[in-house]
Amino acid sequence: MVRAQHKSWVVVTDLDASLLDADYSFAGAMEALNKIHKAGFPLVLNSSKTLEEMRYMVESEAWLWEQKPILIGENGTTLGLPREDAGEDSWADYIDVSSVVGAYLCLYDRLSYERIVNIARGLREEQGCVFRGFADLTSSELTALTGLDAAGAARAQMRNATEPILWKDGASEWTAFEQALSALGIRTIRGGQFIHLMEAGYDKSIGVMTLRALLEKRFPSVEWTVLAIGDSPNDQMMLEQADSALVIPNPKKGTLKLKRADAFFAEAPASVGWNAAVLSILNLNTVQP
Repeated sequence: MVRAQHKSWVVVTDLDASLLDADYSFAGAMEALNKIHKAGFPLVLNSSKTLEEMRYMVESEAWLWEQKPILIGENGTTLGLPREDAGEDSWADYIDVSSVVGAYLCLYDRLSYERIVNIARGLREEQGCVFRGFADLTSSELTALTGLDAAGAARAQMRNATEPILWKDGASEWTAFEQALSALGIRTIRGGQFIHLMEAGYDKSIGVMTLRALLEKRFPSVEWTVLAIGDSPNDQMMLEQADSALVIPNPKKGTLKLKRADAFFAEAPASVGWNAAVLSILNLNTVQP
């Protein structure tokens, strides 16, 4: 067996209420973020947001734009890898690029978004249930529902693999709709306001597994250790299956409980708790920023 030449952490983090504060700032985590970069550890942003939303966030923040973290979007169903200058070795050599979004090569080998939308609409017509999906909403309607500005709403509607819906019917109707979706290979994940429809068997952990396989293929001499960070139920599978897990407390939802006994728990919510815990777990306190 060939022994790896060196080891490296991969830091995979949820965004909202984990790395990001309520005002979408990550200023409280800058010490740890700078030391992660200094140590050469890949930073991965793993979110329910679309790749277009995440790309815009990266391009809008000078620090993120300089670092160009890896992106996992739409609850693990899409992957964004930074474009690199043409050379002997780049991410483009390891994936079949589905599309290019700004500075990112995108990969999404899942049920097409259009098929998910068509299945949902077909069941709506067949069962007579009442809901509206992102594909049904105008930009102004989505703005009114979410508080996003018009440009933000447009980015949220640039979907590749999942369809959020606003359910407006009863519990029995939902049960029938969900069962019909499941029979057609589509699962549901409940968010704060919307229910997300996506291919069965996929979640944030699958996105991490896909990325890890690509890292091992491109950098076979490195022994990768994944630290997953999150605060919500849609982070749970990622946290359970990673090499190490850090739970960020959420004042609104409470602290997520995991089955594993070796998880780390931050002492404070959002970026401040993220910063202190990551510095300790990765033993970065002695690393000069």
